[in-house]
Amino acid sequence: MAVQFYYRFLFLLAALFCPGLLFAQSADSLKKILPTLHGTAHINALNGLSEAFWNVRNLDSSKARAFQAFEASTKSNYEVGVGDALTNLAAIDYEIGNFVDMEKRSLTSISLFTKVHAQKRLAKAYSLLGQSIWAQSKFDPAIEAFNQAIIYFSRFNDSTALGRTYGRLALLEEERGNYEPAFQYSLKALKFNRNEAYFSLGQLYADVGDYETARDYYRKISQRLKLGTYLKIGETYYLQARYDSAQYYYQLHIKESRDLPKKTLTKAYALLGGLYLKLKKYDTALAYLNLALTDFKQDNNRNWVMRVLLELGKTYKETGEVNKSIKTTNELLTYAKESGARQYLRDAHQLLFQLFDQLKQNDRAYWHLKEYTTLNNEIGIDLSARKLAFYKTSYEREQAQLNIALLNKQKQLQQEELKQTAQQRQFLFIGLLAIALIGVVLIRNILLKRREEKHLRELAETELQMQKLETKKQLGELEMQVLRTQMNPHFLFNSLNSINRFILQNNKSQASLYLTKFSRLVRMILQNSQNKLITLEQELESLKLYLSLEVLRFDDHFTYSITVPDDLDVSVLKVPPLIIQPYVENAIWHGLMHKEERGQLEIDLSGENGFISIKITDNGIGRQKTNTIPEKADTNYKPMGLGITSKRIELALESASQSPSVVINDLVDMNGAPCGTEVILTLPVIYD
Repeated sequence: MAVQFYYRFLFLLAALFCPGLLFAQSADSLKKILPTLHGTAHINALNGLSEAFWNVRNLDSSKARAFQAFEASTKSNYEVGVGDALTNLAAIDYEIGNFVDMEKRSLTSISLFTKVHAQKRLAKAYSLLGQSIWAQSKFDPAIEAFNQAIIYFSRFNDSTALGRTYGRLALLEEERGNYEPAFQYSLKALKFNRNEAYFSLGQLYADVGDYETARDYYRKISQRLKLGTYLKIGETYYLQARYDSAQYYYQLHIKESRDLPKKTLTKAYALLGGLYLKLKKYDTALAYLNLALTDFKQDNNRNWVMRVLLELGKTYKETGEVNKSIKTTNELLTYAKESGARQYLRDAHQLLFQLFDQLKQNDRAYWHLKEYTTLNNEIGIDLSARKLAFYKTSYEREQAQLNIALLNKQKQLQQEELKQTAQQRQFLFIGLLAIALIGVVLIRNILLKRREEKHLRELAETELQMQKLETKKQLGELEMQVLRTQMNPHFLFNSLNSINRFILQNNKSQASLYLTKFSRLVRMILQNSQNKLITLEQELESLKLYLSLEVLRFDDHFTYSITVPDDLDVSVLKVPPLIIQPYVENAIWHGLMHKEERGQLEIDLSGENGFISIKITDNGIGRQKTNTIPEKADTNYKPMGLGITSKRIELALESASQSPSVVINDLVDMNGAPCGTEVILTLPVIYD
């Protein structure tokens, strides 16, 4: 045991001062004394050699020494030696991506170390177990393993290992989309191991689209760990469509990894495959992607298997190999369902919708479109909420840092004032004339200093207020995004239900015509919902398409007209998307559909005094009679479309510093009987 302690101490010095050289010297020293050792000392030296070779990434030599130690320990029933050999082999498995064997070896070593109460070794074994099952998308068990490792590392004050483990927890939570706990784990890692914290912080900023900040964090990582940052930096350039820069870093990773096992290049091949797909070099993309898929499947690296399958499905679609694309995407769908990866479920349904739509298989395309729409809106809401949480956490951290800085400034000022008071007391021993002169100088200095401090404090308060206003603006924009993602599913599901009833009630040719128009409407909605504002022309175009569908569905039970004055330029005026449709839908469903004779719907637009007025008039049965119909008198019924639209109008007008206006009037005839409803929307004129 003394020999093992000596060499572990030597490894610590190597890690601190000269990793490559000292680990090589340690390996040479161990090889020289190895023939002179026997029993457990010989086994400990073999495990020490394996560890030394692993640190300089000589994996073949490390593996050979670990197997020798395992065989010798097994023969002599030396359980600590068996556990050390297995942890060394598990560390090698991680480097080559053999996660299944890595998990088995880690579990066995944990059992052995628990039996002999080797707590320090248990910490390393639990950390390796967490890495192995995380790579297999088993997130919750991985978190448990890492937390166990933290307990043991804390007992021995191993700050480097603690920082590394917190950094891995941050990346794990980020991979699951839990930004707030990921950010908190990054801050914990920052206390112990800056390199691990920079990795996780870089990934978090990349997730919210701040690629420059992400690259800044990756470049802060120490030189000896630079190899691990090349692919990350390349990915940030890829996401910005700067493909030349992305390709440079991917190739740089391959060049710097030339002396390492071939499997260390698998991720680079996968990323290059995606890059060549974007560059439309499909043959090259397929070669890289198929090579990467084989390695990832062999290692059961399910996260990367799903990523590569999605890129392969897209590539086969572009090359016209539709059947291969469908087969590959269905395989992705199976993996995503098993692991619960919603983003890959969404992307698989979207791709299958496009493929079956291309094959004119409308039923299957329609089903995948519904699944994609549901998942896309759920993920959109979650992502906006998570970004909001991330920005809130960042803001709170900045506020805490400002408070600390202010406290330090106050403390510094207090110390300076105490120092000046001490100087004044010393000067009291000088003559009266000297005391008077010094007093005048000190009073003048104090007044100037206080004036300067007051000025600096006012500047600091002004800057702080500007930061608060900017943050409030960002939060408001994110809340607007969440409301838009809520609006889309409401409208789409109403329309899909209408299609379902129409198909059941009408013949196939009419159903096909209706489905074609609806497909065009869905595309317009998906395009428009990406923007905070669209042109009034685009809004009216989608409205006309919706009305034509409703007229067709109700067998021309009503007519409609849209009147736009010549002086109203609808091609440049901007409005929020889907701002008129909910009120038109309400007029049809609650007014015209219950009218026995043919109804009339009129939409009149006008512009005056910086506002757009939109008047929606129907000659239906009126709101009072609608409320007497049993199916509409249900107290649990809530018009979510109108509520959401009213909230969107309030937010849009609030950002334009205007007062919102939605007025609903009940129309009556000469006898005072209800004869329809009139809705007047007033929106501010917005050009950009």
